[in-house]
Amino acid sequence: MAGGVSIFDMLKRLFFPLIAAAALAAPAYGQVGADEGLKQFEPQLDSDAELSVSEPDSKANQPDYSHMTPDEERTARLDALFARLQDIEDEDTANLVAEEIWAIWLDTGSASVNFTLKRGIAAQKSGKQDLARLMFAKVTELEPESAEGWSRSGRLAFNERDFSKALVDITQALIYEPRHFYALWTLGNIFEQLGRTDEAFEAYSEAHKLYPALKAVEDQMNALRKGVEGDVL
Repeated sequence: MAGGVSIFDMLKRLFFPLIAAAALAAPAYGQVGADEGLKQFEPQLDSDAELSVSEPDSKANQPDYSHMTPDEERTARLDALFARLQDIEDEDTANLVAEEIWAIWLDTGSASVNFTLKRGIAAQKSGKQDLARLMFAKVTELEPESAEGWSRSGRLAFNERDFSKALVDITQALIYEPRHFYALWTLGNIFEQLGRTDEAFEAYSEAHKLYPALKAVEDQMNALRKGVEGDVL
């Protein structure tokens, strides 16, 4: 912490563009250590997921979005869901809220872009990496502010061990949605592979603040904590 602002927050606001540019010189395609130690964490929604926000208990408690623009409503819904996500201790319940958040992220506002994004996700899951890469590139071209498009593209690049592209794409995802916990998870993975343990721990910590019940992130933080904080004698 520095003056009440986390190091990672400063990194996001001030240094991401520099990191993205520097990533062009980073090792790629298997030139860094293996990732056997990384606990897996993948989105639960499949390519057929639809926008589905749970209904409140009664109409009396239902927020009134009628006066909002679509963008304002989207922001309000996400704010409410993230507030819930941070307060839930049970992992199964938290996962349901996270799925609602993901459903919103998957909705770009364009039916054709949504279709392209879901086609890319389906291609990636079926091992058609070239097609997935093409689809994600099309999504970010047509809807450059799609954090989910950049996040999926960055994860694919990470899985292919193209860490330079992965870092650039994940940076873009976090510029458009700083609360994208999966992009933060991927960023932590990238930093681990590049031997930047402090930055990896900071990325996981930010994801954990957003999604405290996610055990995969907590486990990875615990695995790194000893090295980051040092032995307590």
